[in-house]
Amino acid sequence: MRLMLTLALGLTLVCPLAVAQLAPEQISVETMPAPGNNWFIAKSGNGARIFDAETGTMLGQLSLSDWTPAVTKWDPRKEFYAAESYFARGVHGQRTDLVTIYDYDNLSPVAEVIIPNHMARLAVRGHLALLNNGRHLVVHNMNPGHSVSIVDVQDRVFVYEISTPGCAVNMPVGEKDFLQICGDGTLQLIQLDLSGFEENRVRSEVFFSVQDDAVFDRVARTANGWLLVTHAGQLFEVSTAGSTINIGEGWNIPDAEGWRPGGRSEFLSVLQDKALLYIAMHEGGVDTHHERGTEIWVIDLATHRLLRRLEMEEPVATLIVTQEQNPKLIVGAFGDGGTLVYDALTFRLERSIVAPGAQMFEDF
Repeated sequence: MRLMLTLALGLTLVCPLAVAQLAPEQISVETMPAPGNNWFIAKSGNGARIFDAETGTMLGQLSLSDWTPAVTKWDPRKEFYAAESYFARGVHGQRTDLVTIYDYDNLSPVAEVIIPNHMARLAVRGHLALLNNGRHLVVHNMNPGHSVSIVDVQDRVFVYEISTPGCAVNMPVGEKDFLQICGDGTLQLIQLDLSGFEENRVRSEVFFSVQDDAVFDRVARTANGWLLVTHAGQLFEVSTAGSTINIGEGWNIPDAEGWRPGGRSEFLSVLQDKALLYIAMHEGGVDTHHERGTEIWVIDLATHRLLRRLEMEEPVATLIVTQEQNPKLIVGAFGDGGTLVYDALTFRLERSIVAPGAQMFEDF
């Protein structure tokens, strides 16, 4: 007993001295460095993580709602834009839809714009589009009819809602215009005035069959417009000239007998300055368009030639190619494969990054 009391007294005397020697933790706030050439955004169910593909480092995260279709950005103002939806009590209660504006440096919200409470909350990249003027943001709605909300992110105001029955997927063209894919096999062009109100609307001729071979709602930007692909693998390059919609003659993915494109997220991307298409492909027949790709094919859009087939160990969940001098092919593997970073021209695997739950990627 005397020994125990001695030890207890000794500990009582020593512990305060030991605690006093610990240096107090200093609270600090880090800010984001200047963006690098290889940065990319990995969008998941409840956030958007920013990674450096060159090092594999996660640099920061935008904390978003669980119902956010996509996030986009505008470099000149150093801002991110996210369409978000919230319920007053988490999963029920009063609903509020809004566009949140985040700054680059702190990844913190700096402004909010309330929008109509029927935003489409699907993880589809084309449901959110910042027009090429950098001012007007297009948010897709389903209520259940289709419409879009136009938000002036420069002046931080909701402009108005445009009815777009049967048409979805917003593809910026011109300075303040956007194309949509419509359920009757056509494209729709909506042109806005300087304030963001609809000024003109044009419809194309029918160029695909919704029943026989529908166009995917996943699209890829090209140097001059957009690339569309059908379930069977027919490719269409589309663009505009003023109020004219130009639809190129469709052509099939080469050497694709028994193979089809597809996936549940963003499965195609174009290296714009070299006109190279990267697309996830799988072996399958009709109605397998949601199956994830087991290979990534690289196709020359100028010559319509298949250049490379990259076999994947895990099915492709999402992919993007960065637009830079030394481009990276960033692939989200379905399963435990993580996020894989390849040299987009040599196809050398450079690294694997842990980016859990990534639903889509975006070039920073």
